[in-house]
Amino acid sequence: MYISKLSIRNYRNFRNASLNFNKGVNTIIGENGSGKTNLFQAIRILIDESMPRVIKFYETDFNRSVGAWQGHWIIIQIQFSDLDVGEEAQSLAMHKVGHVDEVDYTTGSYTVYFRPRIEYRRYLFELSKELQENPDRDKSEDVVKLEAILQNITLNDYETIFTGRSGIDFSVENSYKEFVGDFELIKFPDPDELRLDIYGIRTQGVSIPNEFACTFAKALRDVESDLRSFKDNPLISLLRDKGKSIEILKKNSIEEKVKSLNDDISNLEEVKGVSLGISSTVKRAVGETYAPNVNIRSELPSEMERLLQSLKLWVGDPDEEGYEGKLGELSLGGANLIYLSLKLLEFEKVKKEDKIANFILIEEPEAHIHTHIQKTLFNKLKENNTQVFISTHSTHISSVSQISSMNILGRGKQFAEVFNPSINLDPIEIRKIERYLDANRTNLLFAKGVLLVEGDAEHIVIPALVKSVFGVSVDELGISIVNIGSTGFTNIAALFHEDRVRRNCGIITDNDLSIVELPENSETDNDYQKKCRNSEKSGIERRKKLDKFCEGNGWIKPFYAKHTFEVDFLMANNSVEVQEVVKDNFERDADRERIKELLVDENVAIAGKEVLRLAEKFGKGWFAVMLSEKVDHITVIPDYILDALAYTIPNLTTNIQFSIAAYRLKRLRKRHFTNDENDYSNLLREFENKEILKESMDLYFDTLPNDVFTKLVRLANA
Repeated sequence: MYISKLSIRNYRNFRNASLNFNKGVNTIIGENGSGKTNLFQAIRILIDESMPRVIKFYETDFNRSVGAWQGHWIIIQIQFSDLDVGEEAQSLAMHKVGHVDEVDYTTGSYTVYFRPRIEYRRYLFELSKELQENPDRDKSEDVVKLEAILQNITLNDYETIFTGRSGIDFSVENSYKEFVGDFELIKFPDPDELRLDIYGIRTQGVSIPNEFACTFAKALRDVESDLRSFKDNPLISLLRDKGKSIEILKKNSIEEKVKSLNDDISNLEEVKGVSLGISSTVKRAVGETYAPNVNIRSELPSEMERLLQSLKLWVGDPDEEGYEGKLGELSLGGANLIYLSLKLLEFEKVKKEDKIANFILIEEPEAHIHTHIQKTLFNKLKENNTQVFISTHSTHISSVSQISSMNILGRGKQFAEVFNPSINLDPIEIRKIERYLDANRTNLLFAKGVLLVEGDAEHIVIPALVKSVFGVSVDELGISIVNIGSTGFTNIAALFHEDRVRRNCGIITDNDLSIVELPENSETDNDYQKKCRNSEKSGIERRKKLDKFCEGNGWIKPFYAKHTFEVDFLMANNSVEVQEVVKDNFERDADRERIKELLVDENVAIAGKEVLRLAEKFGKGWFAVMLSEKVDHITVIPDYILDALAYTIPNLTTNIQFSIAAYRLKRLRKRHFTNDENDYSNLLREFENKEILKESMDLYFDTLPNDVFTKLVRLANA
């Protein structure tokens, strides 16, 4: 038995989320604030027996996107697969929708509802009924009545119930509207219709969480503090359990020794002297009649359980044999590893044969833990008969995770977005993606937008261009640039789809059109023309396949250099940057002048051939590194790259726009194109004196319609 699905409706930052899980290890990845902790809390409400059984939700637990929370339901539902035939498991077995007597004995569900009590649901239904019986009447009156009902609802008018055998996924919008209510159409179901096949049957006579072995290891920043806690300390939990098995004679002997030690300490002359001094001082202050009797006694715990609770961990570094110190002397990563090990051992204690399922939830194990340990830990967690859930924002853990057992959380405006990157991919496609993803590339799973590039040149120069021209990094814009290398674009781009990861993915590649004119008859080609013709032929064929692959998918789009990156970069009016590279690497003035004449030639057959020669001479990667050091704020971004950036950037907020515009104005005030007659000092002053950001941006865009940033924003908003 394992959790195969989790559905969440209106809980915290989840509006209508659905996540699929597999047996074994499941990974939930996401940036900070994407909802990983809330997700674990939702799971624990249903399966962790250490959680309070009387669950109370609050106004702040409702997702903000619902607006006014009154009348709405919070619903968390877990679906189980591979149920056994035991009574406890079968209490979850799912009714087939519309057939209360028909049960799927292999699939089950367990649901918590936080909903208005039945009298308020009756009010909503009666209003809905009135409207249905009089469809032609003015609805404005009904809207007022609805508001009146909802405004009277308080949290005290809500109830929390747990059911098994629910047959509906309430994260589906139509299901929620039909069986909870459509607040816009004022249409609500009859609460007196039990609909056990929909809402499930209240679990009575059996506590479902008690049937599970569940251990939760939270993300830690101060392990030493947590291990001092009496309530949550896993060491105390383990020792308390072991204390029950200590033989009575041994226990009595130890307790007697501790009592004797207490007496010895209390009877020390030095201790008695302090005791008498305190007593005398009190009596002098208030007199014999009112002075309390004062004594000092040693109170080392003599009960075995309290003695065990006083035990502390002493640890040593593996590189420093023979030395042990207190936990506080260990590194944060080592301390976290100790804590996680204790939680896993604690799990082994609660994992018993009579439990119907075993679960471990580990929150961000990467906190302060070395990358090698992260990967090793992940691989070691593949326990038999235990389902493991790990939340992480570590690229190292995600790089060794199977995407078929992965869910991705993204931060939306008012609610989390949930992506399952393997849905509707065949096993071969999944294997290709998993082989490709490593710690340097899994950042594409965390990004808000992705650019796939085919080589080192684009991977090195494009981030430098963005930083120099716009004053922000691609990371600040939420973009991951991923070098595909020899891997086909389609293998990775398949991740981005309406069914899977709903993020814009731009593909930057070369069209490889020949830079020299080719004869009509290919048989007359010289060696260079033959090479260009073959590249052009391959480029045309590649473009056809890529265009066909992207067709109908609104989340991926290809962008083509007319020739190659180096040629298109040069021909975009960037010969100065290339000349600077030449100046650094050629000592003879004659060589510099000769190369310069070739680079500034307007004929692409001449200038393009020379820049390709330079790239080949130094190596494309190293040439790109040198080129990236020469770009600045007036370097021209080739059109196809600017188009790709505009497509990929997720959201250019007004604050980001203002930051970029201010950066450009300050740089342009110091240096701009020779034919640019704008007074940037005056423009910057006027720009900064506007009280409203939007007015500043309107000034920028209106005054500089041909500026690269103005073009980027217009393309992004197109």
